Amino acid sequence: MAKILLVDFEDQERDFLASRKYDVELLSTGWRTGSEEPLDIPGSSDIVFYQVGAADPRGPSELHAAVHEALVERVKEGVRVVCFVGGGETPQLTNIVGPIPGLRIEDSARADSVVFNPRALFHVPFERYRPFIAGAFRLLPDTLAEGIWEKETPTNGHLEVLAKSADGAPVAFLLRKGKGYILLLPSFGPKNVEVVDYILKDKLSLAAALPEGPVVDWLEGEDYVFPELKELLLQKDLERRRSEAALADIDRRIREMRSAGQEEFHRLLKAEGPELRSAVIHALRYLGWEKVVDVDDYWKKVIRSKEEDAWLIENAEQNVEISLRKESLIIVLVRGNKNWATDDECSLLQKYKGRRMQEFDNTRMKAVLIGNYFSNAEAKVRDIPFSAAQIEEAQKDGNGLLTTWELFKAVKAEKEKRVGKDALRTQLKTKTGLITFEY
Repeated sequence: MAKILLVDFEDQERDFLASRKYDVELLSTGWRTGSEEPLDIPGSSDIVFYQVGAADPRGPSELHAAVHEALVERVKEGVRVVCFVGGGETPQLTNIVGPIPGLRIEDSARADSVVFNPRALFHVPFERYRPFIAGAFRLLPDTLAEGIWEKETPTNGHLEVLAKSADGAPVAFLLRKGKGYILLLPSFGPKNVEVVDYILKDKLSLAAALPEGPVVDWLEGEDYVFPELKELLLQKDLERRRSEAALADIDRRIREMRSAGQEEFHRLLKAEGPELRSAVIHALRYLGWEKVVDVDDYWKKVIRSKEEDAWLIENAEQNVEISLRKESLIIVLVRGNKNWATDDECSLLQKYKGRRMQEFDNTRMKAVLIGNYFSNAEAKVRDIPFSAAQIEEAQKDGNGLLTTWELFKAVKAEKEKRVGKDALRTQLKTKTGLITFEY
């Protein structure tokens, strides 16, 4: 049975995670199916992701009430439960995670007013997916003052609050139970599955409680320690705390660097459609073209067919309209799929170039197809997606065929200072047929 369980997610969301090689299974509650059939959480599940409010809240309030009795015991043994709370009735939550005193789904908070804990592990995905928050609800009646993110309660124990409403009510929190935990998050709508991927990919297990330490001899207690030894023990504890704080800060910076620096370039190797197009434009701008024009954005106020995806222009000082007619121009098409490049895709290079030559009365043009093909395979083992005939045709027409893997390697080489941006741009401008970079 699968290690990862999705509850009340869509089939395509399960398939999204399965395509990333996760061992995942999908179940639905009676609130979603309209049936009162029992909900059995597989014993093999290590982590459970539950979308609360994605199903119809109608139905008996005691529906699935027996689930939490077994699930909470398993949480104590190390199972993790992550709930995206996007609405619904309180029993849809408590019947699964158990009766946490004060827990409720009440008073939706404005998404733009939600304040995130800047020190929490989940700060990076929170900030990244903030625009997609579809539901954030007051989960507890308590409010916390500004800057306070932890709370000791007589019934719930230690709570780590991850996000608050504008008045300080928790809308996301972590509750540890034994070796596992229950994590309640706002709903990010269709982006919930991407947050799931982030949690799994970056192994944010919060692995919750630390293992119990060794039994300490009572003679080590404070009542039996001389001052000189006590001073050394305090110094050791201080250094340990400094080290832990430094490592935690490095981990945070690693997560932020992945989010801000690596992920956009990784999309060159995984994405398709508009996401891939955006990643290619981002990479070309990184390589230092004076002007990379997003064709869709350029023609956004004009009713016309937007055929190619970008134009590369060397002279940034001139108006784009002048450059299109007077300067050398590289026309960029972005394509991607899980198979080979098609003849139709490659033939668009000369077709679109011919149209732009006529439209702008400018023959100083070259067209380049940048493609993420075999996108399901690891990038370094992919075959060349272009046939010999496609490469020969592009070379005869003075056009280029470039894989996103080759583009990614070029960016990596530049960051490693093995080649300059000028050299990479020159190669892209001058090479035809199958383009590979030299460095």
